[in-house]
Amino acid sequence: MAKNKIQKTDFDNEMKQFISLVKKHEQVTDMEVQDSWANVKELSSSGKSGKKTLRYLLAGLSVAASIAILFMISMHYFEPQEESTFLTELQKVAPVDSLNEIHLVISENRQVVLENEAVVNYDEEGSITVNNQLSKIPEEPATKGNNLNHIIVPKGKRTYITLSDGTKMYVNAASHVIYPSVFGSDKREIAVEGEVYLEVAHNPKAPFIVKTKGLDVKVLGTVFNVTAYEEQNISVVLVNGRVEVNSSAKEKILLSPSQMVSLKDGIMKKEKVDVTKYICWKDNIMLLEKETVSKVLDNLSRYYGVPIWYDKSIASRKLSGKLDLCESIDEVLDIVKVSASLNVEKAEGGGYHFLE
Repeated sequence: MAKNKIQKTDFDNEMKQFISLVKKHEQVTDMEVQDSWANVKELSSSGKSGKKTLRYLLAGLSVAASIAILFMISMHYFEPQEESTFLTELQKVAPVDSLNEIHLVISENRQVVLENEAVVNYDEEGSITVNNQLSKIPEEPATKGNNLNHIIVPKGKRTYITLSDGTKMYVNAASHVIYPSVFGSDKREIAVEGEVYLEVAHNPKAPFIVKTKGLDVKVLGTVFNVTAYEEQNISVVLVNGRVEVNSSAKEKILLSPSQMVSLKDGIMKKEKVDVTKYICWKDNIMLLEKETVSKVLDNLSRYYGVPIWYDKSIASRKLSGKLDLCESIDEVLDIVKVSASLNVEKAEGGGYHFLE
């Protein structure tokens, strides 16, 4: 009990210091704020001694994350930017794994928290509706190509966005996408960390460009999936149309339907694939074809937003089949347990542990 009280006090103090830095951000450096934010996260992650304390810390962390999002965006992103800095802004916002809810950030002072699977639509003028209702965010004139928005989706959540040009974008869990409220007349550009499925509106006068850490994808109008999670190889899977994929090493590959390009250790590889396996996540399905237990459990942890651990001895076991992600996590994990002949234990404080 005493330990919990001390931890709560430490967290309060660190939170107050972080918020103080935010309020006087013009007089402090990025590094000071980043260090303070790291301390807040460290204290929250150490809250294992009691469920009540853990809930308190997580709630506080969510508040701090919201503040951090607005602060870091106002510091870095809504100032005039060179084109080369577009992608680097993905790294200057509070990390996705620090959030509990979907955040749509329109400007440094305008942010809205969205429910899971919210449907967001932008019209040609950049006005926003959420779930077919006009947003309550104060309107500002949209400047083509300059008024950059962030959609930040934590683990266990998803959202669907129609961009101002009519492009449809499905955003998977643990993803962060940057895009303008209104595209310019000569190009359409977004940056992605995580996973998105795109149905790009055709416009031969304005190529659509998706930027990730290692690859750029250029299209005129097509349907494709981009996976760019930190812990996985970057990949692009083409459903229909044609795309041009460029690596940071200036290597270029053209993709035709049912082809995938992946980037590993700086090297691009093209291969023919069954696209259904790579895009069915948007329909709440996971298709497995000799997938390792480690990859399956990591993906399920991200999809449901629940911690899942596993022993190294079982990580390389293979699984094949189909998982219906509309089912509860307990039902899905029971299928994995039986299929791979494993045992699973519920961890104290939440989460699951797979073992022999």
